[in-house]
Amino acid sequence: MKYSLVLAFLFIGAVICAYDYSHHQDGHELTVALRDETEKAWVIFVESNGEGDDADKLRAQNKQVKSAVKNSLYNEDIFYTELDLTTEDDQKKYKEFTDLAKLDLELLKEGPTVVLVYDKKGYWIHGAGIPQETVDTVHSFIIQKQESDNRNQPISIGGPVKHPSSYQSFGGGYSR
Repeated sequence: MKYSLVLAFLFIGAVICAYDYSHHQDGHELTVALRDETEKAWVIFVESNGEGDDADKLRAQNKQVKSAVKNSLYNEDIFYTELDLTTEDDQKKYKEFTDLAKLDLELLKEGPTVVLVYDKKGYWIHGAGIPQETVDTVHSFIIQKQESDNRNQPISIGGPVKHPSSYQSFGGGYSR
């Protein structure tokens, strides 16, 4: 009896706790999440903070762009995640994802890249306009989602009118 209660609580906890797609351990997990979770738009912030004299400047630039992107993306239809590909180990771990997205890792030496994906389609943005272009693209993804949701719905007329003045009407119409 005691064990069945424990199992019941564990089962309830497993059902209540949803899987968080934005936490991944490697490129394969991220790729699987992109493939399986198509209901929401994905924003993947990719950076490499570099080493040497220019690392502080690059790190500050990445932090500024990341902050601007995150501040503009408070929306429930978005998965936001970050990749730091500074080390070779991280580059190897996320190789499956970077190959899928066709990311040029050399560009990360100049600044961050944002990968945008919705419904298994997407592209990446690199350069000065990242925050605004990210917002514009996410908004277009949301509009696309709303249009596809409406397109798949059957036409609904709503049934007969329930207003007292329409009791003389035929099957839902209105006549005088």
